[in-house]
Amino acid sequence: MDTLSEIPGDRRAARFAYAAAGVGVAGVATLGAMYAIEVPKKGPYVFGTINDVTGGVFNLVIIPVVVQVHRRLRRTPGSEAALRLVIAASAAGSASSFLLVFKKLDFAPSTAISVGAMTVQAGWFLLAHRSLLESREYPRDLAKLGQAIGGALVAALPVAALAAVEKAPAWIRWGLGGAGIAVGAAAWVAWPYWYLLAARHLSHRR
Repeated sequence: MDTLSEIPGDRRAARFAYAAAGVGVAGVATLGAMYAIEVPKKGPYVFGTINDVTGGVFNLVIIPVVVQVHRRLRRTPGSEAALRLVIAASAAGSASSFLLVFKKLDFAPSTAISVGAMTVQAGWFLLAHRSLLESREYPRDLAKLGQAIGGALVAALPVAALAAVEKAPAWIRWGLGGAGIAVGAAAWVAWPYWYLLAARHLSHRR
């Protein structure tokens, strides 16, 4: 199916999805600029701070979109618990980013919370879109991309963590860990595109 059957709240969620797509692109761009320009010079981290702000905003504006997609899932105690978990994780990820910006939280714990939130979101994306692939009332392009992004992040994030294990052999850190970083980065870069597609479907543009 190419379009969603309209239900109440779709067009409002579409506005948040467009915002998430725009903020997500800004997050990708500023993170790239930080590593390309600021990290080699060891600061000042202007792009880094902007990236933290975009991360905080992104984790908030995705919540209405997640809720609207959830409304298309079969209601079960598990799906309801998963929704509450992803909302809580997104709120925590947003809070950690803003606390880092205002220097109320150090980089390491803030990053750990943000990565944890991303992992929960990715797990939800994988499971929700795997279920929605079976629905005739949910666009297959949206379901396939959501499942691919969620699956790639769930698989890549633990592997990418190997790059931070200083005592590990180089082939583990930069071979396996580097591969995990590459796969995770590709999925993360694709995430704003999913929100753009979701916005178009939720706005019911013909």
